[in-house]
Amino acid sequence: MQTVVTYATTLLDTEIHFYVRGNAKQYLICFYGYGQNATVFDELAAYLKDTHTLLIVDLPFHGSNMHKKGFEWTAAHTNALTAYFKKQFNIQSYSILAYSIGARIALSIFEQDFTAVEKFYLLAPDGVFNSRFFKFITGNRLGQALMYSFIHFPHIVFGIINLLAFTHILDAASKRLYMSTTHSQLKRRRLSYFWNCVHQLDFSKVLKSYLLQNPKEQEKILLFYGIHDPIINEKHLLKSLDAFSNIKKNELACGHNIFNPSIFPIVLKKAFS
Repeated sequence: MQTVVTYATTLLDTEIHFYVRGNAKQYLICFYGYGQNATVFDELAAYLKDTHTLLIVDLPFHGSNMHKKGFEWTAAHTNALTAYFKKQFNIQSYSILAYSIGARIALSIFEQDFTAVEKFYLLAPDGVFNSRFFKFITGNRLGQALMYSFIHFPHIVFGIINLLAFTHILDAASKRLYMSTTHSQLKRRRLSYFWNCVHQLDFSKVLKSYLLQNPKEQEKILLFYGIHDPIINEKHLLKSLDAFSNIKKNELACGHNIFNPSIFPIVLKKAFS
């Protein structure tokens, strides 16, 4: 098994933890999804052991990252992180791999450091389009008030979820997700803090404009999505990318869990062969 080295570095107003796996010349910065940890990339690290060094970054409010309430990831944090990696590991270029909501930070890196990114692997990415529910909860006072109730009054949590589903603010797939992952106050609080931390990070106008003006740069992006994904809607995802014909899109016969043992080997082969 590869040695895993744990690092901590101060970025502006907070501390970020990450893990280094491997010792090869090519560098791959990795972001997992909400509620996961660095072990989700064990198979990836084993597959790339002869070619890549993985830098696996803990998401805000995950792993060893203990942020203050109200912490928000900004472009300044993105720039500080990439500058640290370049100095610490003496690299000028790197690739990125991100899954689900981890893609929001990854998109920020790509936007801020276009030319340094060699390949950009997006797995069931959140942030390419913003769902109505996500915008509602993070974008106005009523949504934030509902989230406060969601955290502190567990006896009405499921009532709120059912109400939002009834009014079509929350779709059926998202309802199933939140019903199954928010049964404790700790999880509800972390979800709220995390969503508000990354809510301004997405497929920005700046990034879209750059890719449209430089269509060759679109070829850096390899997108993988599940045709049965209840979280990242296939139709909305592809519609958001209509104008970007050079992005390599790979559909998979799965739902949101691309790390499924019958699916992830396919991703590895297509991405890194």
